[in-house]
Amino acid sequence: MPPGGICACGELIVYLTSHTNDNPGRHFWRCRNFKTPRDCGFFLWDDEVGLGSARQGGIDALKTELEDSKKKLEELKTKFEDTNRKLEESKNKISKLQRKLDCEMMNKNLAFSTIVVVVLAWLTNREDEVLLI
Repeated sequence: MPPGGICACGELIVYLTSHTNDNPGRHFWRCRNFKTPRDCGFFLWDDEVGLGSARQGGIDALKTELEDSKKKLEELKTKFEDTNRKLEESKNKISKLQRKLDCEMMNKNLAFSTIVVVVLAWLTNREDEVLLI
């Protein structure tokens, strides 16, 4: 029933069904004093009752959904920023490890080269000794 249920003339409004060609079977609310001197002219289709509050309810629901979406977006943004920070930290660690590995490889190559030079020098020195004998 529409809010109030009483029209301007002070009577309860009545609920009826249209039997016209334009609106067959459509329900409506009307002043009980229709076509009398006390008729206040109240008329409302039943399917239009509550549209204002229904629209407002829909708007409120959309606002709530929007606020929830904003919160989720902020949460995702925070997670993204945390993940991005962790990624940068991981890149830095990888870079440090790569430099350390490069340094160790250079040391091993230097050590190997030193061993080769020592062995070659020793062999060269041995050849000189063999020639002297």
